[in-house]
Amino acid sequence: MHDALRLFDAYWPALLAFLTLLVVWRLGRAAFRVWSGQDGRADPGERVRADGARGSMAWAVIKWLLLAVVLAGVTGFGLFWLLGRPALPSAASFTTAELLDLLKIGLAVVGGLGAVVALAVAYRKQQVSEAAHTIATRQDERESTKFFNERYGKAAEQLGHESFAVRLAGVYAMAGLANDWPQQRQTCVDVLCGYLRTPYPRDDRTEREVRQAIITTLLGQDWRSRALRMDFRGVEFENLDLAGQSFTGDHMFDNATFHGDLTDFRNATFRGTVTFRGARFTAADTSFVGITARQATLAFTGAEFTGDLVDFGGARLTESELDLSGCTFRGTTLDFSGLDAVPVDPVTGRESSLVLRSADAERCTIRFAGSRVNHLRLHLDGARFADCVLEADGVVAAEADLSVVGVEPEEFAQALRRMKERRAPEGARRSGGATAVDQ
Repeated sequence: MHDALRLFDAYWPALLAFLTLLVVWRLGRAAFRVWSGQDGRADPGERVRADGARGSMAWAVIKWLLLAVVLAGVTGFGLFWLLGRPALPSAASFTTAELLDLLKIGLAVVGGLGAVVALAVAYRKQQVSEAAHTIATRQDERESTKFFNERYGKAAEQLGHESFAVRLAGVYAMAGLANDWPQQRQTCVDVLCGYLRTPYPRDDRTEREVRQAIITTLLGQDWRSRALRMDFRGVEFENLDLAGQSFTGDHMFDNATFHGDLTDFRNATFRGTVTFRGARFTAADTSFVGITARQATLAFTGAEFTGDLVDFGGARLTESELDLSGCTFRGTTLDFSGLDAVPVDPVTGRESSLVLRSADAERCTIRFAGSRVNHLRLHLDGARFADCVLEADGVVAAEADLSVVGVEPEEFAQALRRMKERRAPEGARRSGGATAVDQ
């Protein structure tokens, strides 16, 4: 039995140290959970609230003192064990000077405990101060949210009013709220876009003014810090005027109808994705003259053009795509005169593209006069140009990536190839169902 105890004597310091560290870890973990408001015994609502100032001052001081005593004990025992457990002298062997030194050490320990108490009190006060600040901040947030909700409800009520003036005021009130309320800005924008999708009498001029105000207000805001989604799908636009506007982010005009005398996007700037899929352009003049597109996609897939003129003259494309795949053109002049595809770094950038795959054009005039499309991918695979005229005076397209696989009739495809090979002379002649450029 004595031998067994002696064998255990070699391991008990390590075992005691392990148990001490385990106790310290458990106490520290419990203290942290209590101080941080994550005590598992607390009510779930209190844990979510996490005030940061739970428990009494006395309990906080006791925890800190207990932690200090345990740490001091562990440190002392560790030093005692590392020094080989030296024999301690008897009390009678201490001299007066040594006793005074021990007294000083005791007083230092007491002072240290006092410092621990002061630290606990200061930390507790800091917790209380932080908790008060948190409560005040949350109260301010609740008041701010309540205020914004009241503004939202009032603006929505104005939008549904019978009076033109009140509805117009509601437009600007909702737009102003979107400016002041970034967290719900998209919601405010969706409300205004949804208003545009509601039916209205065609002969109501005041209602058209309200809708025009919505469009110009939305697109005229400087919300570039957070690109928004503008959803104009299925909206009817009459004489839409977006000249000089800037389109940043995603804008959807899918299945929209553009009618009247003029649909005007002149000198607009595009950066992002703007879609007109399935849209109907019946306005006499649809103008994209002088637009600037940089890293943008303008998708007109499946759109229908029946007006007199669709004008992309002077458009400037940089790493952008103008997609007219599957579009229908009837009796329209499709004008790309002066189109400029800006060259980019072949390593870091991508070429711009003009896509007319599977387009269906009848009795149309296609103009590329004066265009600089050397750095453009021009893809017309599967397109049909029945009784159409190609005007290509002064085109610079020798290095363009031209694809005309399956273009009908073949005469039109040949005219496009000749346009790429050299500058076309003035004039054009009708051949078969298409126009071939004279060489």
